[in-house]
This record gives sequence, C-alpha cells and structure tokens, in this order.
Amino acid sequence: MTKKRHNGSPALVNLTGEIRAADLDHGIFILRLSDGTRVRGTFSPGQEAVITGALREHASRRLHLRGRGEFHRGGKLRRIVSVKHLGVRPARPKRPTKESKPFWKWIVELGESIPKEDWAKVPTDGAQNLDHYLYGHPKRAA
Repeated sequence: MTKKRHNGSPALVNLTGEIRAADLDHGIFILRLSDGTRVRGTFSPGQEAVITGALREHASRRLHLRGRGEFHRGGKLRRIVSVKHLGVRPARPKRPTKESKPFWKWIVELGESIPKEDWAKVPTDGAQNLDHYLYGHPKRAA
C-alpha cells in the first residue's frame, strides 16, 4: 500500500487485496489486504462489474485500485473514500515455507516410524475384508 498526504485531505492510495463482500444497493465493498486488515470502500455504478467479477473469483483474483483513503492518526487505513482506477489481477500463490515438505514425504516418514514387528501384524487381506476388521462382519472367502 502506498499513500501520500496532502494538507489533511484524504491521501492517495494504491492497494491490492481480496474482495470479501459487496453491497450493490449502496455501492460499498470490503477489501481484505495481505496483512488481514479489512477496509471498507465505495464504488460507482460504472465500477460494479469489476467489483462483482473480483468477488466472484475472489479465491484466485485480487482487486487492484488507486484512489483516496482516509487514515487513522497512527497511519492505518480507515476506509477508501474514492476509487479512481480498478483492475483485477491473478492472486499470487502462497509459497511454501522452508519447513514445508511434500505430502508423500510425510507418509514415507510415518511408515518408517512404525516398527517392523507392528507392520507384520497388519492383515494381508485388509482390502478384501475391511468390514471384518473395522466392524466385525464375517470374513469373505479368499
């Protein structure tokens, strides 16, 4: 987010976030910024199609806007007063952290952590007689 102040008037903002809600009757939308902050803004009837499109595809798209915002004394954005430009961009996928590992590695490590004598107790006909082992039903003939 970028902002510029001009003599106490609303500051210029340049934001990208996820549309979380839109009230078409009143021209209001809620934008969630990357830090989780939710900001209310207003849009014109001519901007409705972009707002609703970004809301419909909120899981994979982000709304980018330039306009004016009102800020709290501490510098945190309070609300978006006006929108001059709207655009929709693809959402950036979250990058895995260094600690993340592929799912299959977790499964391999889990299997390796079970002692061999416990693996020997696992029935070899488990798929065919699953109901027997789970619910006590009679075993099926091999």
